[in-house]
Amino acid sequence: MIRICFADRDNTAPWGNTPLGAADAWITGHRTSNPSPRGSLARPMGLMQTLTSGDVCTLSPSTASICGWTGATELPSVAALTESAAERLGQHIGAAIIRPGIRRVFIDADLFPGIAAALASGLVLRAEPRLCHKSRHDTPFDDATACPEEVVIITTNPTRATNAWTEREPATRATIWARHLIDTPANHLTPAALQAEAETLIPLGVRVTTLDATALAAQGMNLLLSVGHGASQPPRLIILDWPGSDETAAPLALIGKGITFDTGGISLKPAEHMEDMKGDMGGAAAVLGALRAAATRRSPMHIVGLLAVAENAVSGRAARPGDVVMACDGSSVEIVDTDAEGRLVLADALAHARNAFAPFLMVDLATLTGAVARTLGAWHGGLFANQDDAATRLECAAQTSGEALWRLPLPSESSLDEALKSDIADLKNCAWGVAPDALHAAGFLSRFAGDTPWAHLDIAGVADAPKDTARERAGPRGFGVRLLDALIRDLETTPWPSTSML
Repeated sequence: MIRICFADRDNTAPWGNTPLGAADAWITGHRTSNPSPRGSLARPMGLMQTLTSGDVCTLSPSTASICGWTGATELPSVAALTESAAERLGQHIGAAIIRPGIRRVFIDADLFPGIAAALASGLVLRAEPRLCHKSRHDTPFDDATACPEEVVIITTNPTRATNAWTEREPATRATIWARHLIDTPANHLTPAALQAEAETLIPLGVRVTTLDATALAAQGMNLLLSVGHGASQPPRLIILDWPGSDETAAPLALIGKGITFDTGGISLKPAEHMEDMKGDMGGAAAVLGALRAAATRRSPMHIVGLLAVAENAVSGRAARPGDVVMACDGSSVEIVDTDAEGRLVLADALAHARNAFAPFLMVDLATLTGAVARTLGAWHGGLFANQDDAATRLECAAQTSGEALWRLPLPSESSLDEALKSDIADLKNCAWGVAPDALHAAGFLSRFAGDTPWAHLDIAGVADAPKDTARERAGPRGFGVRLLDALIRDLETTPWPSTSML
C-alpha cells in the first residue's frame, strides 16, 4: 500500500534530504522555467515511461496538454489546475513510477492542498498493483512489488492537504479493495469467503447480518435460492447496515449482484473467456467498497447494503429452463434462460430491501448484460431509473467521481408486458431477440422496485479496463465505489426531498 505524505518546501530539503530519506525518483513541476536544482536528467512527462531510479522529471507543457492545457510555455499557476485535472495527472505519474527499484518518490510541484490530494488519489489508483498469484514473474513489471512504498508531495499547506487526503483516501482505498475482490479467483472467493470479507467491516461499526438458505426460504426468496441451487456452497443475502447519525431515519439502500462465478448454469456459457466470470460479483464489490468508505469517514447517512450472493453452477440440482419459481413478493417467474440469473437474485434483493427497510432511494449495481457493453462500450455504465430525480442524482455523482454513466430508457409497461409475457407464470426472466436485453433486464427489475425511487446501474461494459494505459491498469476498475461515495456525499449535503437528516 502506497503511503502518501505532504510537506512544504520551507520545511524540507528536497534535493538530498526528503522527509523519508533519499528518494529514488524526483518529479518537479515548477511554475517557472527554473532548471532542475540537481542538474540531472530532465524530461517531459510524456517520456516518463523510461523513468529509472534516480531520474529527475520536470513537468512540461506537453504534460499540461494531457490535463487540458494547450499553448503554454510553462506550467500555469496552480489556480488553473482543477482537481479532476490533478487526478488525471496523478494517474500519469502513477503509471511512470511503477518501476523496479523505485520505492520513494518526491513530487515537488508546490500544489494547493485540494489539488495535492486529488493528485495523490489518481496516483494511488494507477500505481497500486493488481492481485497476482505468480510464483515468478515474466518481466520485472509483473512484480507486484514494482510499486513505490512512499510518495511525498510538496504543497502550500501540508496540514490542509492531509485533511483533504483524509476525505479522499477512504473511497480511493476502498476502490483498490473492490478491485482485489473482483480479481480473486472463484475457488478462493466463494460465497462464504465473500461473507467473511463483508464481516471485516464490523470493526468499523457496520452491522452485518447474513440470511442463509434456511432464512432465505423462510423469507420466500426463491429466485435467489434457485440461482445458487446447483452449487456446493448455498446462496445467501448479506445485509450491511451503517447507522449513520440517526439509525431510525429512512436509509439509502445499495444492492449489489454477487455472483461469485457464473457458468451460465444449464444455459451454459461458451468456454472462451469464461474465466472472467469470477468478476460477476463486481456490483457487490462496489457496494462493499462504498460502505467501507462511508464507515471509515463516519458518514452521517443511514445506509443499508444488500449483497445477493450465489454461484451459478451446473449440477443435477441446478435450475432448468422452464422452471417456475415464486419471488419473495409473491410473483411467479418462468426461468427461460438460466444465464439471465443476475436479474433473479437482484429481484428478490430489491423486494426485500423495499419491504424490510423502507428506503428513500434504492440503487442496484450489476455486471448484468452484454447488451449494455455493446451499446455503450467500455467507458459508460448504463443508467436506468424510475424517477428523474434518482437519475439526476446519479448523473451528478458520475460527473463528480469521473465514473461515467449514460441514461437509457425503461421500456413502456405495454411493451414490457408483451416481451416478458409467459404462458404459465406472471412473467419470464428474459425475452429472445426482440430488443437489447439490457432494457428487458431493467424493466424486469423495475417490477420489483415498485414505487420506491430506484436506479439500476448495468456496469458490465465498464467493469474492466481492457488494457494498460497511462491512466489505468488493465483489469478490474472497481467501478461504482467512488460513484456511490459521491452519491452519498451529495445526499449528506442535499438530502433527498422526502427525507430529513438530523
